[in-house]
Amino acid sequence: MFLCDNSGLADQQNRKTPTVRPNSKNKWLAQSARLSRFMADRGMIVSVIYAFSLLVGFLAVGFAWMSDFAGEWNKELFAEHMWIALLLPPVVFPIALWLVNTVFWGSGGSGIPQAIKVTKHPKPRLVERLLGPRAFLGKLLITPFVIAAGAAAGREGPTVQIGAALMAYAGRFPNIAKLFDTRSLIIAGGAAGVAAAFNTPLGGLMFAFEELGRRKTMRHTSALLMAIVLAGLVALILQGNYSYFGYSNATIDWGQEWFIIFVLAILTGIVGGLYGRSMLILVSSTSYLGGLRSRFPYRFAAGCGVVLSLMALTFGVEVFGAGYEETKAALQDSEELSPMFWLTKMIATVVSFASGIPGGVFSPTLSIGAGFGHFFAGLTNSETAPLMLLAMVGVLSAVTHCPITAFVIVLEMVDNHDLVMPLIFVSAISTQVSKRILPASIYHLLANQIKVSFTQPEPVPEPPQEVAQAEATTVEPKK
Repeated sequence: MFLCDNSGLADQQNRKTPTVRPNSKNKWLAQSARLSRFMADRGMIVSVIYAFSLLVGFLAVGFAWMSDFAGEWNKELFAEHMWIALLLPPVVFPIALWLVNTVFWGSGGSGIPQAIKVTKHPKPRLVERLLGPRAFLGKLLITPFVIAAGAAAGREGPTVQIGAALMAYAGRFPNIAKLFDTRSLIIAGGAAGVAAAFNTPLGGLMFAFEELGRRKTMRHTSALLMAIVLAGLVALILQGNYSYFGYSNATIDWGQEWFIIFVLAILTGIVGGLYGRSMLILVSSTSYLGGLRSRFPYRFAAGCGVVLSLMALTFGVEVFGAGYEETKAALQDSEELSPMFWLTKMIATVVSFASGIPGGVFSPTLSIGAGFGHFFAGLTNSETAPLMLLAMVGVLSAVTHCPITAFVIVLEMVDNHDLVMPLIFVSAISTQVSKRILPASIYHLLANQIKVSFTQPEPVPEPPQEVAQAEATTVEPKK
């Protein structure tokens, strides 16, 4: 028998392993390295967001130039070759709708309801359908096309969708989701689009909180602010510090004219409510006209074009377009509006929107309000310009149910702070009156009407790694 001496082994086992304490200098270097990597990633992410915000500003200005040129071309065509101009809507509207349905999915309509729909349900496939590259290109290209054909549509709503689509695309870049969620990026892009389209940064900010982000907590407000600032800066550099409807020094005696202002607020609430209600009825599948629109979309679009051309033949070229030039000229006392301008513009806008083509209703809504204010001033023998501005706020508030956004945007559009209190008063009253006719914002109601069908099946998720390996090693029995 041999005896083994285990004392050495016992000594090794009992010997404690010395604890290596990291040097404070090495610890500081490790923390600095981690911080540097974090700051580098964050700096890259923020740089991408800033770059896309600048791109929103560039595209908003370029899109405005394209749309304005298209509107001017249509008016010149009507003056020189009226019958050709009258033939364009029935021909172009079905073509534009076919392009929307077959190539540029998600680009039809105003653009603001599409952005709202995605903010409510920011699912990847819904983002791709309503704010993807096809919707972006369709809005950018087809909107000036239909404006050139005479559609009573504006560019501001499409600019919101363009900005939201760009910022949603920015969310695809690596690590963007670490700092910004998709919903916040979409809201920031839409607000930047409003700010750049109207040169109204405060209006864009209020639009983000009151319309796009309604009843939801807005995260990452820094991204929202920087998107508005950078997009607005680009618009300021390219277009100068201008007011959308020109500068106005219109004033009204708030103490003596309060009753007229109160009546105007009630009437604009009714007009705006009926205007929004008519749009909702025409796109609802439960109504008779909405059913025809669903079953025969291209015939319905052509019919809308025929109605628009007949209106232009009866009432003149002012039926075509968003009404921006006529409104601006009337506010500057260089042109008179016809008494029925507001009614013809309202019908033309509803008809154009019902056809399903791309085009906004934001700017036409302001023109409808201005026309009604001009009409109301003639009935009451009051100053025209102040009542036009008040009616613009009233109709816009009634349609959107966003009283703060409405009076801030109009205030910035004309750079007139003497009408602050009357504007606030009219926006509040008209919103409450409109709720009796239109239960919610027309944009949210239209967003609820959007039904998205996906032709491709849902992607099948990949199986877990363990299951995949088990299936790979399984041998089928021989038959």
